[in-house]
Amino acid sequence: MTRLDHSLAFAESHRTALSCAAALLIAVVAWLDWLIPNTSVGYLYLIPILLSAAGLNTYQILLMALLCGWLREAADPLQGEVGYQAAFVLNPAHWVAGSWPRFIVAASGFATTGFFVGELNRRRRLLLAHLDEREKQMKLLKDAELKVHTLIETSPLAILTLDHSGQVALANESARQLLAFEDEPLQGQDVTPYLPILSRMLHHSGSNMRTNVECRGHRRNGDVFLAHVWLSTYRTSQGAALAAVVWDASENLRDREGAGLDAMMATSRVLIGAMSHEIRNLAAAAASAYSGLAGGAPEARPEQYQALGSLIQGLEKIASTGLRIASSRETVVADLGTVLDETRILLDPALREAGIQSHWEVRPGLPLVQADHHALLQAFINLARNSLSALENSQRKEMRIVAGMERDLVVVRFHDTGPGVAHPEELFQPFQPGAQSVGLGLYVTRAILRSHGGGLRYEAPETGSCFAVELWPAESAAQE
Repeated sequence: MTRLDHSLAFAESHRTALSCAAALLIAVVAWLDWLIPNTSVGYLYLIPILLSAAGLNTYQILLMALLCGWLREAADPLQGEVGYQAAFVLNPAHWVAGSWPRFIVAASGFATTGFFVGELNRRRRLLLAHLDEREKQMKLLKDAELKVHTLIETSPLAILTLDHSGQVALANESARQLLAFEDEPLQGQDVTPYLPILSRMLHHSGSNMRTNVECRGHRRNGDVFLAHVWLSTYRTSQGAALAAVVWDASENLRDREGAGLDAMMATSRVLIGAMSHEIRNLAAAAASAYSGLAGGAPEARPEQYQALGSLIQGLEKIASTGLRIASSRETVVADLGTVLDETRILLDPALREAGIQSHWEVRPGLPLVQADHHALLQAFINLARNSLSALENSQRKEMRIVAGMERDLVVVRFHDTGPGVAHPEELFQPFQPGAQSVGLGLYVTRAILRSHGGGLRYEAPETGSCFAVELWPAESAAQE
């Protein structure tokens, strides 16, 4: 701030004291003007106006200017023509000719001076307010930059920005660790050898683009990883630029494939057990019929007959082996609420596309159940797809999924408004001729649920069809 700014600020902050001082100066100038009758010192009224105008408003400055103009004209030497010894005429009625124009000019000059000082002070206040607002904005900007910088640097996801040439302009610590650049900065490096998809997207994007891709990435040490990339392009003064968020999905891929393999093996054991059970029943019936046909000495029987006996024994052995494989399972626990949420996420798009209204009624506080998470999810999807097929040609397309406790069991019902089932007694029989929405799928679903101690039954409502899934709470297994 300049000396003038300091003076104006002092005058504004000490308004009362300077107003009193200005009044005293006006009195002193008026006394001097009266004391020296032949010389006018009215120009000295500018001093109190300059001194106090910064702390006065428009009306106060105007009143002070009129007062000073009146006092100046009253003490003008020309007023001595009326015969006053001191030449100090306070009554305007006794002023000489030409006094009013001089009074107006003097008052206007004093007022202009005061207004000029007031305007300077107003501009100073506006400048200070602007500087204060600018400082606040700069502080907020710095705080925002600090927050963004902290967010980027502490993010577990790799964040990169590329300039128009494909070189890294900004990279956080996670990006340096992802690409194995711990010992040197990543800025200025060409990203093409490590994430070539970014360079292709940068140079082949015609306009602003937002998308996500899955690609193969390379680290600096030669390791390969699966990268999930969320990227967007934007325009700068030098050309197109790109911002990317990269996630190493290698561990997720391993977990997903491992879980898929475990689910496939669990389902395979269930299918082997179910089919082995059927084969064992057929083999037992065949063995009973074979023993009833036996007669005479064994060496007298035809070779074909003996071969048939060997085949039946082989089928019994295969069935027994399959049952042993199916029985070798561990006790697992699933969160039913999570399974139902995942089922809804997978089914809702297909239901909306088919024009089916879905109603989910899941009671809160459901316990953990005895079932494999992926096997139970597969069973729910099979039942929902079965209902979806039944609703294809139905006029009223609604599906309701209700989950709650009934006695000691957790029951999940899949109810639809389809045409219903004509022969409920044939629902869970495998390899039914002409089966469409019922058949092997329901057979396998019930086998999956039974492998964990649960069950599946058909309930005949007034309209449509309803399948009820019965599951044991995990607390029951712990008590047993």
